[in-house]
Amino acid sequence: MEFNKPVSNPMLVGALELLRAEDTPDHRTLFMDEVLKATFLIPAIVTPTPEPDEEGKVKIAPGSKVQFPMLTAKDGKSFFMAFTDWTELKKWKDEEGQQTFAVRFQDYADMLFRKDAEGNMNPAGGFVINPFGGNMVMTRELMAGMMASALKQAREQGRFQPPPSRPNP
Repeated sequence: MEFNKPVSNPMLVGALELLRAEDTPDHRTLFMDEVLKATFLIPAIVTPTPEPDEEGKVKIAPGSKVQFPMLTAKDGKSFFMAFTDWTELKKWKDEEGQQTFAVRFQDYADMLFRKDAEGNMNPAGGFVINPFGGNMVMTRELMAGMMASALKQAREQGRFQPPPSRPNP
């Protein structure tokens, strides 16, 4: 994750528009491929607020608290937000000094599927790409399917090497 990085995803936006216009297996595949390649903006609340150093670079102080605001659907499920660019993010909130991180699909998967110290997974239902524009919901189940499909493809292409088995002590 990178803090306050510029992000642009014209291929993903185009694939989303194509899928919305005509939902075909080819369009779904193109869209999913672009989701896996994309870098998204996720809004953040960092406490204490990061300050620029002497060189003008903003750095997050050790021990800072980072929270990611979520949207709540009518059914009560919460979703992380994923914006393809700053224009889409500003549809949600247009404020000076908006804090963001640049994240990828795997970062969302890590947040959703990682268990906390008590063994609980994040209660979020997934993430929403451009919730105030294209509004494409990527559910936890869809993400798990995408990850399984990507793993299968990597194995078939010889790009995945399972970790070496360890002898039992």
